[in-house]
Amino acid sequence: MNTREHRWYPVARADDLPMRHVFQGQLHGIELALWRADDGTVNAWENRCPHRSVRFSLGANTGEKLRCQYHGWQYRSGDGRCTHIPAASGATPPASLCARTFAAAEAGGYVWVNLTADAAAPFAAAGRALPLALRSLVFHADINAVADALARYAGYDDSAVPGSATLVRRDNEVAQIDLSWRAGAHERQVRFWLQPADTGKTIVHSTASGCGMAPEAALRWHNRMLTALRRDVEHNAARAGGTRAAASIAQPRIIAVVPRPAAVPSNTHAVTVAARWMTAQDIVAFRLAPSAGFPLAFEPGAHIDVHTPAGPVRQYSLVNAPGERDSLVIGVKLEPQSRGGSRSMHEALQVGDRLAVSAPKNNFRLAPAAGGLLIAGGIGITPILAMAASLQAARLPYALHYFTRGEAHVAFGERLAGLDHLQRHMDLTAQATREAVERALQTTPDDCHIYVCGPRPLIDLVRERAAMRGIAEARVHAELFANDVSHHADQPFRVRLGKRGTEFLVPAGVTLAEALKAQGIALDTSCEQGVCGTCLTEVVDGEPEHRDVYLSAAERQSNRCLLPCVSRSRSGLLVLDL
Repeated sequence: MNTREHRWYPVARADDLPMRHVFQGQLHGIELALWRADDGTVNAWENRCPHRSVRFSLGANTGEKLRCQYHGWQYRSGDGRCTHIPAASGATPPASLCARTFAAAEAGGYVWVNLTADAAAPFAAAGRALPLALRSLVFHADINAVADALARYAGYDDSAVPGSATLVRRDNEVAQIDLSWRAGAHERQVRFWLQPADTGKTIVHSTASGCGMAPEAALRWHNRMLTALRRDVEHNAARAGGTRAAASIAQPRIIAVVPRPAAVPSNTHAVTVAARWMTAQDIVAFRLAPSAGFPLAFEPGAHIDVHTPAGPVRQYSLVNAPGERDSLVIGVKLEPQSRGGSRSMHEALQVGDRLAVSAPKNNFRLAPAAGGLLIAGGIGITPILAMAASLQAARLPYALHYFTRGEAHVAFGERLAGLDHLQRHMDLTAQATREAVERALQTTPDDCHIYVCGPRPLIDLVRERAAMRGIAEARVHAELFANDVSHHADQPFRVRLGKRGTEFLVPAGVTLAEALKAQGIALDTSCEQGVCGTCLTEVVDGEPEHRDVYLSAAERQSNRCLLPCVSRSRSGLLVLDL
């Protein structure tokens, strides 16, 4: 390790580390997992679990530990020692099993790291931050080239008084550049801290004085100056053979959509796992004990958003019977292609663990004071089971048809046993399933409400056969747990916000919801698959390309609304009522 690697460098802004979040940084080519414990301790670890080298930034910050996404190994704040291995929960992990930690400190609104693992010397505080924090910028160039260019920063100010610039460079403890100059009657000052992220990649963190302008005007002014300076630096690096700089100039980003794990929203509630059990093959059930103040008044068909141990937010229906309001009961199916959500619930979540969940939401309600035909497939039994128990308790007519691959796949059998009007269908062929659905519909009055939850083919079949029998589309209620959407053929399109007059481009590969959030629009989202309807947005003009499974056929044909989490635009311009 050379002498430069013994310095303290800024690696993130302090507000990049909200509670229960893991921020991915980089220093001298080493990926960092940066996170803040609930007691305020800032941790800087190599972004690699010692077990299988999975990135810690994909895992979960529990407030006291980091939990790896892959197998749920847990490492405590501070020394990084492994404290829990799910596959050997009865044994204490060896003391030598630790995450690779680095010295970290917080000062001046930034997080600082020294790669010397045993950095005994305390943090040599850099000069104080100036009042105006500028945005951090990535330069695709070597740190020396960037530092030399920043030393000439005053030259980009057309109003600078010639010969008035004063430069101070600190290269011993930190890489810091202080620059001041006169511009008319004003003294302008800026302080740069440099972060050598990798070879040919330097991140510049800057603070400045107000320089006689309003703060917003000063931010825009410095942004223009720094952008011009960066363009020159990267152009020179490209001429010297830097391919990354050339790529940066050739393909500028249109919308700044940075995919990173979101911090847990402040409107979530803490719950504790009170019990867990396998209720069917590949389906684990959890009983969650809520904290004080949790809204336990919910109707059958409701679900909660769960911040899973691996980080992704997933929606799980509440199985609760009508009089069961002291806890939350959910069932989680292990998805074969799990991106971490269901797998982490199965492999990492144990009794006593805490989760963040939303208040119950309901987009799949029973019609008031009416019975219904209930059809469930596989894990789709979870909301349907709550509906059946509610209808039975209210003495309303109902019939429940439950389709599974076999006895081993029947979930919540103990609850099903208490239902009076249940018919199971196991291991049926596609044709036999079609015939069973048709028989169920034949005994259903035309004015009956139908509720179906399960795989897409089952939902499509029920809708098709109900339409053939003349049952109104509005009486067929469906909930789908997953919606596979392909983005391979995405095309860019323009969006205009009707109430604001703002117009912007949504590139291919960026969802409309992401683009709206990048524009500062507070858009509520939940499933992000076009299933739940949370992000429903009104359309003023243009033709949406609907990719959801929430809207009815009539709503789609009207072109008056869409779900931005998955849907796009067939027309070149889409005008939204925002």
